[in-house]
Amino acid sequence: MAQGSSSWTTTTMEQQWTSRCGSTATLCESPGGSSTSSTTSLKQHIDIPRRVSDALDARGFNVSSEGLVTWQVGSRSHPRNWSLLRKSYDAGLICFLEFWMTLVSNTGSATSEAARNELGISREMGVFCFVTVYMLGQAFGGLVLPPMAESFGGRTIYVVTTLLFGICCLVIALVPTLPAIAACRALSGALSAMPAVVAAGSLENMFDARGRIYLIHLWISGAVLGLALAPPIATYISASSLRWPAVYAIAAIVTFACTLLCLLMEESRPSQVLHQQVRKVSRQVGFDQLSADGATLPTVGEFVRTSLWQPIRLFTEPIVGAVSIMAATVYGIIYLFSEALPTIYVNDFGLGAQPASLVFLAIALGIPLTFLPRIYDIRIADRIHKLGRQMEPEDKLMGFYIAAPVLAVSLWWFASTVPPLIQTISPWASITSLALIGFGVVEFDNVLSGYLTDSYTSYAASANAPMAFLRAILSGIFPLIGRRLFSRMGNNNALFMLAGLATCFCGVAVWFAFYGKQLRQRSPFASESSEILEHRSETYLDEKSGKV
Repeated sequence: MAQGSSSWTTTTMEQQWTSRCGSTATLCESPGGSSTSSTTSLKQHIDIPRRVSDALDARGFNVSSEGLVTWQVGSRSHPRNWSLLRKSYDAGLICFLEFWMTLVSNTGSATSEAARNELGISREMGVFCFVTVYMLGQAFGGLVLPPMAESFGGRTIYVVTTLLFGICCLVIALVPTLPAIAACRALSGALSAMPAVVAAGSLENMFDARGRIYLIHLWISGAVLGLALAPPIATYISASSLRWPAVYAIAAIVTFACTLLCLLMEESRPSQVLHQQVRKVSRQVGFDQLSADGATLPTVGEFVRTSLWQPIRLFTEPIVGAVSIMAATVYGIIYLFSEALPTIYVNDFGLGAQPASLVFLAIALGIPLTFLPRIYDIRIADRIHKLGRQMEPEDKLMGFYIAAPVLAVSLWWFASTVPPLIQTISPWASITSLALIGFGVVEFDNVLSGYLTDSYTSYAASANAPMAFLRAILSGIFPLIGRRLFSRMGNNNALFMLAGLATCFCGVAVWFAFYGKQLRQRSPFASESSEILEHRSETYLDEKSGKV
């Protein structure tokens, strides 16, 4: 990430909202739906000892005569201004967790096929217990964990969820019975929502709109890479002497290692960082009359009444609903392919189960191509920055405009090059199109997740939760119906249906190009967030303290 004087002001959304409320003794409704109390005028002036103000200044904070602690511009304690090494470690670990947990999620189809004779279950029951319950768990976790992280911070939740995910994998490996598998896959799915959903908010905490161009991209690319690598890895391990439980034993070992790495993460929620620093300074200097700027931490009751329902409320916003349906459908295609592709390449092309699983690697080959639109996004970001105006979410939608027709063309191509429509064609004709499908899936999810993140800023996790919920539901249902759908409709007709749906998304992309901003402005919460960002100071950080 670029560093220096070109960085932008890093005032948090919570602070801006509090400043707009003023210093009167009123309750102002924050964008997140919780009340922000601004009671400065009711506080009596107190004498702030020099040692207290010096200690706060050294950490990058101001303190008022009422004892109210606020961020300094360019504060080194603010997550946006952490060192590049600090941010790279946390962001890199979050992206790896998303890659790894997504990989584990998509091993279900292959391991269920290997285990169904041993467990004495049908193929459909195997897919349900290994895949569907996992995704249903992720759908539930995607609604609960984001408001928890936004209210109480994410660092501790990352540690706990990663540890429990590893334990679930270990139980499956050691106790490979159907009840244990179903229960642990459901629980691990709920826990996987932390890097799958909350990560959007974590990255927003540390990086501005320009920095997030690459970080959101790496996060999504890691997920799709995990989806592509999972089938061959699970198939080859299951066919070896290690057998299918070894897939989850290996998953447990890697996840436990990640838990130890999570202990070295820092809390990145700005409001939580501010509260932590105020408490730390108060203890160090023995002064208990300091208070943190912004809303106080909610009680459990307040959290349940307000923040917990935030993702559900956001789903009613036009922008969230439209984006969620498109991104979830496209992402779910990969899970559908986890059942459909083996049918096509084993039954129709005559490949063995292990060589057929390698076909999924072609999807991963499309990922490097997705770095090209990021170059364009960076150039646009720099141009807008030089003009001195705030970057808007619609400024980074070019990848969506490219991905929509590429995905449609690649699906039509794939549908036209598999049996029974064409019997004598080489499998490579269809495999090549999978690389473009991979490109389209990454771009769809990357750009649209980034769009919601930029539109809802500090509440990006909750804004992405409805999309993640639909994505998980569809990803859980598609594998259940995949083989039956392709068997009853025929390979070509089923794929033509998907291609037709992707073609409709091209029309949506054109509509977004002309009316996307109006749709966002019709979404009350997104419009409110945008209005707050327009009040952001145009003050730039000096070269010494400025960071992305």
